[in-house]
Amino acid sequence: MESESLDSRVEFCSECQVGIPRYRAATYYMWIGDEVVMVPNFPCWVCDVCGRREWDAAAQRSLRAILRLDAENIMNAKNRFNTAKEAKARPEKKRARRVARS
Repeated sequence: MESESLDSRVEFCSECQVGIPRYRAATYYMWIGDEVVMVPNFPCWVCDVCGRREWDAAAQRSLRAILRLDAENIMNAKNRFNTAKEAKARPEKKRARRVARS
């Protein structure tokens, strides 16, 4: 009877149905455009059997709000850098000198 009440309080892993997710910290990866953002020590639930990670929803919302503010600035800076790099790579057009004929 006691094990039945214990099972009703424990949530099992949604992947393996055997393990118990434990609250831990792991590295979270997220793509912004063609750049990857890595966040160490990000809170998540890790299954003690299969290792499946389920990221903390509140922490994800906070991170996305922060990154949303910076993503536009990052992309604008990257575009400015690429434009400047392309401008340097283009050869300058020289004006043709007109020679006065006598």
